[in-house]
Amino acid sequence: MALLVAAAGAALGEEPSAPATARVTYLTGASAYVDAGREEGVREGDTLEVVREGRVVATLRITAVSAHRASGAVENATTTLVVGDLVRYTPRRASTTDAAAPPTAEPGSTEMRSPPGRKRGPGFRGRVGMRYAAVRDRSGNGNGFSQPALDVRLDGYALGGGPLDLVVDARARRTYRTSPEGAAETEGRTRLYRYALTYRLRGERHRITVGRQFAPALAGLSIFDGVLYSADGERWGGGVFAGLQPDPSDLGFSADIQEYGGYVVVHGRPQAPRRWSLTTGIVGSYTRGTVNREFLYVQAHYHGPRLSGFMSEEVDYNREWKASEAGEPTFSATGGFVSLQLRAGENVTLFGGYDGRRNVRLYRDRVNPAIEFDDSYRQGAWGGVSLRFAERFQVAAEGRTSHGGAMGNADAYSMSFRAGGFTRVLLEVQARSTRYTNSGSEGWLHALGAGVNLGSRSRLELSGGSIEETSLVDPSMGRSQKWFGLDLDLGLGRGWYLSLSAERNEGSSEKNDQV
Repeated sequence: MALLVAAAGAALGEEPSAPATARVTYLTGASAYVDAGREEGVREGDTLEVVREGRVVATLRITAVSAHRASGAVENATTTLVVGDLVRYTPRRASTTDAAAPPTAEPGSTEMRSPPGRKRGPGFRGRVGMRYAAVRDRSGNGNGFSQPALDVRLDGYALGGGPLDLVVDARARRTYRTSPEGAAETEGRTRLYRYALTYRLRGERHRITVGRQFAPALAGLSIFDGVLYSADGERWGGGVFAGLQPDPSDLGFSADIQEYGGYVVVHGRPQAPRRWSLTTGIVGSYTRGTVNREFLYVQAHYHGPRLSGFMSEEVDYNREWKASEAGEPTFSATGGFVSLQLRAGENVTLFGGYDGRRNVRLYRDRVNPAIEFDDSYRQGAWGGVSLRFAERFQVAAEGRTSHGGAMGNADAYSMSFRAGGFTRVLLEVQARSTRYTNSGSEGWLHALGAGVNLGSRSRLELSGGSIEETSLVDPSMGRSQKWFGLDLDLGLGRGWYLSLSAERNEGSSEKNDQV
């Protein structure tokens, strides 16, 4: 990335600076906002890296920049991004042209901004969020749904001036449902996603973390309750852990499954133009002394001036009942994933990959029919090409073949178009058409979206689309669906943020309004 930024900067009379960091402040579908903008050295077209636990988990291609904020498309993501994720980039010094440019609107932010590149000071930072969601069924069945919720995220660094850090991520919600018969159902649930205390040994390089935690370096685990010791050297790192798996239904504390394991990671120099890392580890989980799962995993990441990619694989070691009763082979590959991107020219990018993972946890605050469609075609292989022209326009073509999952054996072919950064309101337009065929049906998916900035700290996005599907088994069982959506994001001062969204679905199988 450093070479790409330097090359682009040379054309604009800019020079790269020392590496800096920012944070993800808001997420909308396939886009992300960060709390760094033109004055922090971010430019349209830059590629920023999203980093967790020292590993790159996604890249952001910046499409809109204001004075202290920027937004871009999420690419090469190996996991679901969350607000607060660390973003790494190489800032560029402002050129004479940029200094004279008129100020543009700033997207809303959910967190206060810290100067990039500066180590965070001691104390607490975080957010409190109040949410409300409701679905009104217009099909005449009488179904109803509403859900108020509260979430709290708190990060404490160097508490009391010492080596202790604290992180809390808690979410509570209450769900109200009504059935066609008029019966009412109420359900309350509180989930702790993270609640952990970290003690730093010898500065930042050695850490002991106790509590509920999320460790991306430990593949296949996601969240666990326990103890993790981790170490980071100049070119290597590693860790060992012991813990318990929370109850999968409500994330409550459970002692049914015990987990143990460790990992080792080696990586290149953080500021090198070609960044790479290789992680391998062993994890075992056991239910009351009986083998639940034992596996070896490997993860690799590379990001260079032209080629970037990520791969992971999990290999299960099957013994005891898995071999004798379930008939599993001694070794089986269970979690292959590969994603590659090649800049074949200044404006031409080739991309492709393969996803053979059996189970993936997807955390989403909101979905529409297009997102549900893509999730159902996740497993399989894909490839395509993206072309940029006239700086603000991009077209892409993609082919995907799927197996397993919700759609079974299926093929899908997509064309997409994106244009952005027009005028001071940063108008952005995107469109997509997908032709798909599976074992039981065939059809078309069309989606269209547009967004503009309203004032200095607000943005309006409109979206819509349709699915027209024909059954290959029974022509009378076809599907027709249309949807229209609106999102309004408002930044209210430095510490307050408001997001409003509404969507209407009209179809042969469902008719509802979501707010």
